[in-house]
Amino acid sequence: MVDRLPPNSYRSSVLRKIPANMRVNRHRVTMRKNCYEHFRFHPKELPVNETVRRFLPMVDFLEQILGKNSEIVLHDFSDPDHAIVDIRNGIVSGRKVGGPATDLALKIMHDAKYRDLPFITGYEGRGAGGKTLESATYFIREDNEIVGMLCVNTDLSTVRSINAMAQQLMACFDAVPRQAEPASIEVESLSESTQELIDRSISELLESRGQDVASLGQADRVDVIRHLNGNGVFMLKGAVARAATSLGISEPSVYRYLQKVRKEG
Repeated sequence: MVDRLPPNSYRSSVLRKIPANMRVNRHRVTMRKNCYEHFRFHPKELPVNETVRRFLPMVDFLEQILGKNSEIVLHDFSDPDHAIVDIRNGIVSGRKVGGPATDLALKIMHDAKYRDLPFITGYEGRGAGGKTLESATYFIREDNEIVGMLCVNTDLSTVRSINAMAQQLMACFDAVPRQAEPASIEVESLSESTQELIDRSISELLESRGQDVASLGQADRVDVIRHLNGNGVFMLKGAVARAATSLGISEPSVYRYLQKVRKEG
């Protein structure tokens, strides 16, 4: 795996720091790749908060015990545009190191209701291809402020398919009605880019209201901007331009609506 990595000016120096037994042991090739990924972004491009950095071994640990159907993600809130500082089994959501914070992460950064929570579990994540994931997040704190998150997103689609078939089979012998699963307290969109996050946020909002972009009036567009602002989307670079494109309006219009929303308090 290491031999296929793109060349860079400090790859070799990074690999020299890895003990010889790791370099030759095929079972530790993942460790070699991860070291490259860490140093590719840190410290030269994406400095990592030291408190967040201490959780890097936990990413290794969780990967080993949870298996390939669970994505493990370490977020650093220092730079929301490149919040993902380490990720394993990224194929689950389609994300990679250097990706932006999710809509839920942006919400957590400024919503006081999360301030005293140590973690949240059992909420819904939406991954690549619309996959529904079982998600959990541990909040990383420094001086009582949330500075990062350690997240686990598990793809249970196979298990759910088997369960559905078992329920159908049982229905042939048992007439007891099936209880509906409780609705998820949180829903998180696991987006690969700022563009995808904003497009998806607007699309899901309008779909829930039975609207489309073409039918929006000025008051509706202001309400969309209010929703995006409330979820912290405008903390991301380029968010205004992307929102303007998605809504089919000019950037000055987005700034004007945003100013109006923020004056409302």
